Amino acid sequence: VAQDKLSARNILDRTAERMLVSGGVTANFTTTSFQGAEPQKSITGTMDILGEKYVMKTPNICTWFNGKEQWNLLADNKEVTLTSPTPEEIQVSSPMSFIGIYKHGFNLSSNKTELRGRKVWDVTLKQEPSTIIISIDCETFYPLCIRVCNEGNWTRISINNFNSGAGLTNSYFNFTANEYPGYEIIDLR
Repeated sequence: VAQDKLSARNILDRTAERMLVSGGVTANFTTTSFQGAEPQKSITGTMDILGEKYVMKTPNICTWFNGKEQWNLLADNKEVTLTSPTPEEIQVSSPMSFIGIYKHGFNLSSNKTELRGRKVWDVTLKQEPSTIIISIDCETFYPLCIRVCNEGNWTRISINNFNSGAGLTNSYFNFTANEYPGYEIIDLR
């Protein structure tokens, strides 16, 4: 009953707390872009997160971020770009960006509903011209879906197989060149 009375901010606070667990979290995702209501393109992948560090892998692009440096691997071009991203660039690329964004000028609301047979809170963050809706499992406080609308076009990130305490280490979030022979490394730091 107490959980039914949680505010949107409380729900997001608890979700942030769950996402930042010791040992990190892993999940599978599918990102689909929509033009209006019509799906345009989908990409599947995995994400591994430990605090602010992350690794995201899709069939053609892999990104490693160790908290300071970011490596972007483009499989089609056999090249890896190394950068030291600004906080603004991290905000755009990090799968954890929604964790703190709600604290910065968004109007928040929430309602209980169901998604994939699970009870969830749909937490809505509004700040013109954008709307973000995060569907959060009522039991685990893990995000199951993130939908971002900007000027009538949507991006949906469906998240599956969330696992916490994944045993991730800091070294995992560094690109290891010898695992990718033949790739050109372009240092843009």
